[in-house]
Amino acid sequence: MNAAGRILRVFSSALAALAVCAASAAAAPNRDPLPHSDSADVPASPLDLRAVTLGQRGTQLVMRITTEGEWNPAQLAVAGQALCIDLYYGNLSTPRSRVCVRDGGAGAAGVAYTRLDPFGGTVSSGIVPAVVSRADNRSVEAVFDPSAVNLNQGRYSWQALSKWSCEPPAACNDLAPDNGNVIAQIKPLAEPPCFGAASRNPRFPCINPKLRLSVMPVPADAAGDPNAPCVIVSRNVPYTCQFGVRTARSDRTVAVIGDSHAAHWRGAIEVVAQARRWTGYSLTRSGCPLSTATPDLDPARRKSCAQWRNAVFAWLRRHPEVRTVFVSQLAGLGVRAPRGRSSREYEVEGFVRAWQRLPKTVRHVIVLRDTPVTRDSTSSCVERAIRRNQRADTTCAFSRSSAVRRDPAAIAARRRGNPRVHLVDLTRYMCGPRLCYPVVGGVLVQKDLTHLTPLFASTLGPFLLKSVNRVYEPRS
Repeated sequence: MNAAGRILRVFSSALAALAVCAASAAAAPNRDPLPHSDSADVPASPLDLRAVTLGQRGTQLVMRITTEGEWNPAQLAVAGQALCIDLYYGNLSTPRSRVCVRDGGAGAAGVAYTRLDPFGGTVSSGIVPAVVSRADNRSVEAVFDPSAVNLNQGRYSWQALSKWSCEPPAACNDLAPDNGNVIAQIKPLAEPPCFGAASRNPRFPCINPKLRLSVMPVPADAAGDPNAPCVIVSRNVPYTCQFGVRTARSDRTVAVIGDSHAAHWRGAIEVVAQARRWTGYSLTRSGCPLSTATPDLDPARRKSCAQWRNAVFAWLRRHPEVRTVFVSQLAGLGVRAPRGRSSREYEVEGFVRAWQRLPKTVRHVIVLRDTPVTRDSTSSCVERAIRRNQRADTTCAFSRSSAVRRDPAAIAARRRGNPRVHLVDLTRYMCGPRLCYPVVGGVLVQKDLTHLTPLFASTLGPFLLKSVNRVYEPRS
C-alpha cells in the first residue's frame, strides 16, 4: 500500500471511530440529577447562587453549585462566609444537617457535614469523603455516598444557602430555591426509567423509547473499565479491599469471595450495601473459586490458589463480624478430579465442602449464579449496529443454550442440607427463553466474553437487593 493509501486508511478508521462515538453519544440518556436555577438577586455577593443540584446518580449523591461570581475555597474559612445545603428529614420543618463546601487546603475544595439540633445548633461535625472537582472558579461538584451525610433510603428535602460578609449582615445571604425546599428521595439505585436490567423487570414490564438505540458504554470503552470501586485494605494474601458504607456508619459487615466473576458482581452488591448500610470486603483472586476441588491450573497457579483459599478461611475466622458472604465464580473453569471420580460430581462437592468449612459466624452464604457468556463477534456486531443506527440488543442477540453454561456452584446450592446457603439466579435480566442480549435497557451487558460491565452490574443491584431481603426477611 502506498503512502496515500495508508493515510486514507487511517483517516477512514478515525471517521469510523468518530461515528461510533457520535452515534452512542446521541443515543445516551442523561443520568445526572436535574439542576435548579436561581436568579441573580444578591449582586453584592460573589456567592449569589445561580444553579444548584443535589440528587442521586446510581448509588451516589451528586452536589453541584454554581455562583454568579468567582471565589476560592480559602474564602469559605472566613467567619460569616459559607456555601451550604441544608437537609430536612421527613416532615420536619427545621434542617437537621448541613453539607458545606469547605477549604481543603492548597487551593482545593472539600466537603464538611454538620448534624444540627432542632434549634439549629451543632451536634457534631466532620469531613465528608467525597470526590470534589471545580470546572472553573464559579462552580464546584462533589460526589459522595448518601450514608456519609446520614441519609437513609426514603424521602428528604433540601435548600441551598450562601453567606457573604457585608452590611447589614444578612444582605448578602441567598437561598435556592428562594421559596420552599426541593423534595427528593434516596433509592437503592437512581437511573433513567427502564435503564439496564430494569427494562426486563418481570413484575413491571418497562419500555423507554429513548433507550432504543442507546449503548452505554460502547464496547471500545467498556473493555478497560475496572470493576466497581473498592479501597485497598491489605495487599497481603487474600488481597482485601473495602466497599459499601464506611465502618463507622454501617449496620453489618459482609464479604464477596471468589474469582474475577465474584469481583464483577461488586457493582450489584454495592447497591445492596448502600441500601442496607453494609460495609463490604472483597476477597477475590482470578481463576480461583472458593472450593475444595483442585482447579485445572498449572502447578504454580494451583499452589497459589490453595494458599489463597486457606488465607480466606483464616481471614473469616479473624473477622467474626462478617455474617454474610456472597460467592460466585466462572462456570466451567475445570477441575482435576481424583482417578475414578466423576469430575462433574467432584466439582459440585468441592463447593459444598468449602461452604461447610466456613466458620459458624457466617450465617448466610449467597451463591450468585454465573452470568452468560457472549460470543467473540459480539463487540464488533454492537459497534456495527451503532454505526448503522440499528438496535444492538436484537441485532446482536445470541443463543441462550450456548451462553448459559452449567454452573456447579448453583447445582451445589440447590442441594438440601445447608440452611445457610441461598441461590440467587438473575439470568432472566440478561436472557429470554431462547436468546441472550448484549445490550439490555440501553446498557452494554458484558465488557468482554464473560465479565459484566460495572454499569450493567449496578442495574442488577435492586433485583439482587430483593433476593437478599428475602433471605433476611423470609415470608411467613
